Amino acid sequence: MSQDKTFIEVQFPVSKLSKESYKERKANLGQTLTGLGKWWGRKPLVLVRASLLGLLMPASDDLKKDMDIFLKIMTMDKIGLLKRRNKSIPVKDVMEMLKYNEQVKYLENEEGKILPKFKKKISFEEKNEAIGKAWNRMTYDQKLTYCSRPEEINDKDETAWNEINAHLETNATCLQELIEQLGQKRFGKRAVVGDCFCGGGSIPFEAARIGCDVYASDLNPIAGLLTWASLNIAGASDEEVAKLRDFQKRVYDEVNKQVEEWGIETNEKGDRANSYLYCCETKCPECGWKLPLSPSWIIGKGTKTIAILKDNGVDGFDIEIKSGATDKEMEEADSFATVRSGSIYCPHCPQNKSNIPINSLRKDRRNDDGSMEYGLRKWDKHDFIPREDDTFQERLYCIRYVHEYLDDKGNLKSKRYYIAPTEKDLEREKRIIDLLKERFNDWQDKGYMPSSKIEEGFNTTQLIRERGWTYWHQLFNPRQLLVHGLFIEKIVEIAGITDEFIMGMLGINKLSDWDAKLARWDSAPASEKGAEVFSNQALNTLYNYSSKAISPLSSSWFFNINNDSLPTKIQVNITDARTVLNDSDYWITDPPYADAVNYHELSEFFLAWDKKLLKKAFPDWYTDSKRILAVRGGADTFNSSMIEIYSNLTKHMPDNGMQIIMFTHQDVSVWANLTLIVWSAGLQVTAAWNIATETDAGGLKEGNYIKGTVLLVLRKQTTEETAYIDDIYPDIEDEVKRQIKSMQELDDKEEPNFSDADYILAAYAASLKVLTSYKKIEDIDVKYELSKQRKPGELSPIAKIIESAKKIAYDQLIPKEFDSFIWKSLAAEERLYIKGLELEKQNIYQLSAYQELARGFGVSGYKSFMENAKANTARFKTAVEWTNRNIKDDTGFGSSILRNVFMAIYLALKDENVQTGKNWLRNEVEDYWHKRDKICEMLKYITTFEHIANMKNWHGLTTVSNILKELVDNDGM
Repeated sequence: MSQDKTFIEVQFPVSKLSKESYKERKANLGQTLTGLGKWWGRKPLVLVRASLLGLLMPASDDLKKDMDIFLKIMTMDKIGLLKRRNKSIPVKDVMEMLKYNEQVKYLENEEGKILPKFKKKISFEEKNEAIGKAWNRMTYDQKLTYCSRPEEINDKDETAWNEINAHLETNATCLQELIEQLGQKRFGKRAVVGDCFCGGGSIPFEAARIGCDVYASDLNPIAGLLTWASLNIAGASDEEVAKLRDFQKRVYDEVNKQVEEWGIETNEKGDRANSYLYCCETKCPECGWKLPLSPSWIIGKGTKTIAILKDNGVDGFDIEIKSGATDKEMEEADSFATVRSGSIYCPHCPQNKSNIPINSLRKDRRNDDGSMEYGLRKWDKHDFIPREDDTFQERLYCIRYVHEYLDDKGNLKSKRYYIAPTEKDLEREKRIIDLLKERFNDWQDKGYMPSSKIEEGFNTTQLIRERGWTYWHQLFNPRQLLVHGLFIEKIVEIAGITDEFIMGMLGINKLSDWDAKLARWDSAPASEKGAEVFSNQALNTLYNYSSKAISPLSSSWFFNINNDSLPTKIQVNITDARTVLNDSDYWITDPPYADAVNYHELSEFFLAWDKKLLKKAFPDWYTDSKRILAVRGGADTFNSSMIEIYSNLTKHMPDNGMQIIMFTHQDVSVWANLTLIVWSAGLQVTAAWNIATETDAGGLKEGNYIKGTVLLVLRKQTTEETAYIDDIYPDIEDEVKRQIKSMQELDDKEEPNFSDADYILAAYAASLKVLTSYKKIEDIDVKYELSKQRKPGELSPIAKIIESAKKIAYDQLIPKEFDSFIWKSLAAEERLYIKGLELEKQNIYQLSAYQELARGFGVSGYKSFMENAKANTARFKTAVEWTNRNIKDDTGFGSSILRNVFMAIYLALKDENVQTGKNWLRNEVEDYWHKRDKICEMLKYITTFEHIANMKNWHGLTTVSNILKELVDNDGM
């Protein structure tokens, strides 16, 4: 068995891993690490596990067997999925998978109609037989809905391990033993995995869990905190977690007791508050009325609760709360929004004067030099409520209380209700302000409450510009500051060991994420509760927000812990990646690439609360975000910083070590820069794979940001060769063709692993392989290329090479219905159109996918092809939607064979005579008699749309296409 190539350098089950990653993402709090705290873009643990196994597992000469064994280890093979099945399959789903004669055999039949019910007298064996048949016919996606995740199963199947060991020449009985033995084979010891951008801890945690020793570091202390927690709390025993739970309870009970003594949540009926809703209030510049601001006055769609603004006839509006509103009242509450599209609407003003832009309200203005000057007063360090003359005031307008009572049977029940705040409620608000004033300076000095200034940045300047907030504590109202500060005071009093301080910090960070002036209220029927601050990757100011009382805060404080004891050596540091001194056999990193997420800014939201507790837990750690050292996209120093980092990692790994860089970008220029970075760092690309890792709610940017993760596999560069650009183009063409051919041969025909996007990515990787296989390319000055400012659309020499690789790939990606000779003879516009229809067949409607295709085929005039060019509903026109437009125009497509085929279909349907369509083709297609094979191939392709559910626009055209094909095929015979 060859040790030269590893499994991940030769093949990787990207489709199955994408589906497993998506399943893990959709588990929400069921994910192993997300319960510990917020971090942006955590990579799925199943992807980390597969990547590490792919690095350690050698590639043999039997590639199919390698894939079978890899999937068996991951419990992603057919037997593994069956072991993971943990849900029963509903009879209606079984019924859909059975053939008619099988339905008759196993299911109830009433008056000739098969019912989704098993026969009453069916045996246990027959029932399992029916379920087994249905299961075997399900797709991988369908099976996953009934399965646990790979990490949730401890596979001790002796038969499976015998097969694995026989192929890999090991003697393992579990994954941890296998990983250790593969490490011994490769390095003579247990493999060490390093991650110098550890973030939320996914890579170090999973590496440790499957049996590797781990080194983890990050510049950011919040990342260090989360990684330490993933390894030591999510990696703790049940007994250790039970002790930490007891600590949490003691702190919570003390806080709850104090809040009860203060009387700030209980009303005169003895009912305890659950949630508070606040809104901004401003003076209307036109009429001077105090105007409460909200984009909607619907509070609960399930309880049909609304806020109703009533003009008080004096200086503003009273707010009435009504539950059980009528549908008409709900519509009025929604339409009565006082904030819409960047303007405020004052109900007291005449219609023509009620629309006032918010930036004019803030008195923002542009200076003569073009810079913006923002007009809001900047809050001072000791401000925690607005001053009387501030533009935006804050108003409590609704409280949800919980009433507890005994029912007729003596059972304790509870009922929630919404009310407008009473005079007593407003007195309690004043009481909170007084309590906070008494403690404010002392708590800031002790570090129980944030005191740090907000530094301006891409995300943070918004807070200063839109509200005038200049210190982090100003993102929280008095109630939130008082309660959160009280939690920290009790943590410091009660915590005795590092783990307890860590638990305290994690809890405080969860409270902050769910209880701040940036936490919106969710009025959805099944929700009606406060949402988190970081529902996306931003610090968005709100005009109305929610605040939680102590009881609902418990769900944040007692956060989810899915623990699993870790048996290996672990080390966590906070340090600059440029200065890492630890050696690792594998470096797996997910760097802050390009301009995706400003981690350093967003994490300061939490760091502002954590400084005191961080020093208690980790006396040697610093407590700021080291913003000045952060690797930032768009900055002049970005590329040089990345080269420094990866050069350093390359120095700190053995010659037979490897690296994986993960990133989420598909712009050719970004790939070109990354090529230069890894090249300059002494690394060579050996493979690249694209795994879909992001759900729709992941908050990723549009454009060139993809809902997936690119894995770039790298080794140390060993060559001293020099090449010229012109000389390497043929090598790249050969490598692209070889890579695509090998992937096509390996692909599972029933459950394909690769889409066109994966093949294009493979072409990128192939070009990078060739480029980075040389020590130097004579025509390229790396420093110059990385520093050069280019015009929009201008490509560097490296980007041009990658672009050429993409074009080569597109030439190889032939739809299975097409003869390869005919495909290659088609015009670029025709191939683009057909590949666009392939996208639609695959349920892909992102406009960016069609744009990327057009770039790949070098077709600039593709916009006329689009029937719909909206972001997520994009598609090309059907033959009928073209009608007779553009036919025979001066574009390449207007006179193409495909356009004439569309015209023929249109005319056949229009005249209800297929002969009309044939006559068009015979008369209008130049050299018709020698091009009938192409015409028939295109018509045959269109007939394949008939049974594709999402291509209903084409269904009426397939019959005509089939008849037309027969007429053309037999013409003249």
